[in-house]
Amino acid sequence: MIEIQKLEKHFSVAGERVDIFKDADFNLWDGDFIAIVWPSWSGKSTFLNILSWIDREYTWSVTIDKNNISKLSDASMTRFRGQNISYIFQNFKLIENLTVKENIDLIVDLNKLERNFSTKEILTIVGLENKINSYVYNLSWGESQRVAIARAFVWKTKLLLADEPTWALDIVNKKIVMELIVRLQKQIWNTIVLITHDDEVAELAEKIYRVHDWKLELT
Repeated sequence: MIEIQKLEKHFSVAGERVDIFKDADFNLWDGDFIAIVWPSWSGKSTFLNILSWIDREYTWSVTIDKNNISKLSDASMTRFRGQNISYIFQNFKLIENLTVKENIDLIVDLNKLERNFSTKEILTIVGLENKINSYVYNLSWGESQRVAIARAFVWKTKLLLADEPTWALDIVNKKIVMELIVRLQKQIWNTIVLITHDDEVAELAEKIYRVHDWKLELT
């Protein structure tokens, strides 16, 4: 379980306080698949950075499995993040001069992570088994997103964060990507927080939150 209690986060802009969150509570249980419908430019990246413990400058507590992780050192936090959190980035963050296989294996091998699938198995699931030795710079936009999904699901993780996973995709690839995320989540039963501005995408999740007056509200 991940629990955020009475989260407050603000910035100072030209001497004025700008609140990103005020008194926000958020609980996430093992196996949850939730979507947060989030307007652009309203704290989405900040919230994801808090959930992944990149941003540690906030008020009140964040716990996972009843352990307050805010007490970890920076080095311990980095290690914890690398072993427990996977990410589907809005802009993929693939390494273009590496092959598809190398992109998927790099994080797994670096952190000595336990796998859900072999590289060949996950690429077969996302329909890219014939691209295993292709360089990323030769892939289409939709293929790159499917590689990013394969990389996120290939290893056992406590939490998967998906940042606008259908951003800039055409209708066909949007459908492919969302069907893959739903299918894989049901297959391995991991915990997903998906951020989107698209109501159609959000409807695929089990729970939907919306941001209102700097608070997360379950709808």
